[in-house]
Amino acid sequence: MFFERPEAGLHAMLLSIRFDHSTSQHNLAEFKELVYSAGYVPEAVQATQRHAPDPRTGIGSGKLEAVRSEMDALDLKLLIVDGELSTSQQFKLETVVGRRVLTRTELILTIFEQRAQTREGKLQVELALLRHAQSRIVGGWSHLDRQRGGFNMRGAGELQSSIDKGLIHGRIHSVEKRLQKVVDHRERHRKRRRLNAVPTVGLVGYTNAGKSTLFNALTAAEVYADDRLFATLDPTTRQLSLPNNGAVLLSDTVGFIRDLPMSLVAAFKATLEEVAQADLLLHVIDASAPDAERIMKDVDSILTEIGAGEIPRVQVLNKIDQGLHISLECTPGVHVSATQHIGFAALFAEISARLRNQTQTFEVQLPPDAGKLRAWLYGLGGVQAESYNEEGKATLCVKLSDESVSRLRVTPGVSLQAVTSSN
Repeated sequence: MFFERPEAGLHAMLLSIRFDHSTSQHNLAEFKELVYSAGYVPEAVQATQRHAPDPRTGIGSGKLEAVRSEMDALDLKLLIVDGELSTSQQFKLETVVGRRVLTRTELILTIFEQRAQTREGKLQVELALLRHAQSRIVGGWSHLDRQRGGFNMRGAGELQSSIDKGLIHGRIHSVEKRLQKVVDHRERHRKRRRLNAVPTVGLVGYTNAGKSTLFNALTAAEVYADDRLFATLDPTTRQLSLPNNGAVLLSDTVGFIRDLPMSLVAAFKATLEEVAQADLLLHVIDASAPDAERIMKDVDSILTEIGAGEIPRVQVLNKIDQGLHISLECTPGVHVSATQHIGFAALFAEISARLRNQTQTFEVQLPPDAGKLRAWLYGLGGVQAESYNEEGKATLCVKLSDESVSRLRVTPGVSLQAVTSSN
């Protein structure tokens, strides 16, 4: 890591900054959750609204003095800003208050660094850290003068001043090459799934909406789930059997949050592509959250940003056992409780109905020696009936995607006919 992360457990002053052009309002509850998730203790909170950022420190002189005075009185060693500052603003603010200053991006990067478990997750976090560090290398900034050692670094004590932007650029290039192998591997798997016509369903939603808990409940998996922000970073895919609709692949991935740092969006491209390539998305929403409507809009914006805005979507109102917030009473969606296993039958039915619109039922006739092709059709999970004639030819009634139909049409000895709804 190219900035020395303050030690865990420090008590901190929180400062929320909003400007007239800001797209979001103060959200101190979420801000505190982020701070707790990073391992710090929010001791005091201040908020400020300005027409525009102060060019020197981002905040006005009056608010700056109030922050410094309260930090002195409480003997706080860390200032965490819910907003972004330029390199010079952050340096000047740190100089004036005489304490370390973390921006929102650095706070989220700290959480991601702690949560990453797999090789892919660690590579993606390292890339985000490197890109952030590349924009923050300035001479004379005390907490950049040394490095404690992070992902694939040389260890504590290495002088930061000896690592110039050229070297960081080289390390970025190295990590990107390793991540490209991950992207290529995922793409091979996606091509195989498309060839086998196995639908993919992606779980998306705001962090801490209960995606991983729902994933575990639906698939009997053991993905780590906790009541904290960004408990899950690494994507996981499991098979899910739907009544009367065969098997699908269900993927759980990293949660979203407002103002998600662009360095993280870019670094987690391989993970987010799983979302962008899905056949259907389940947007998991905390139905008990008082700000659920705002959260839904934030998720919609991020999905559009990563190229997944046009993918068919089912809204899943989770945590229904905790009550439905009044703002969501008219919101369409499936009501579930991942912890109490409520509403799963309705969810399965909705998934099946949505995917059924992407497939068509055919009668497929196979020659007697087409055992492998028959096994492939059964592997798709959509076979509804099978019969044989006197010559040993098999006729299967099966739901097929356009890609599967194209494959069968050019297979020697195979004939197929669409089954109309009147049949």
